[in-house]
Amino acid sequence: MTNKITVTKANDMITFYLHAGGKRFFLFVQKYSKGVYDFFAGGRSVSEIRNFKMWNKNPRLDKTISKIPLYVKYVIRYEI
Repeated sequence: MTNKITVTKANDMITFYLHAGGKRFFLFVQKYSKGVYDFFAGGRSVSEIRNFKMWNKNPRLDKTISKIPLYVKYVIRYEI
């Protein structure tokens, strides 16, 4: 089963979730950025995020992509 990252938008904030093992786990919240929301709007697999190749095109997206593996590792270690 593949782990997937999804987002929801509310009140100018984006909430990130990990879907793994048939459950949804909260990862983190950050301020709304159109580029970041558009990238994650349809959901992205964790392996797709690890193989991200479009660095230096959107600094906000770069920062978000770089911190997701840390949060995913924590959730997998302590929640699943």
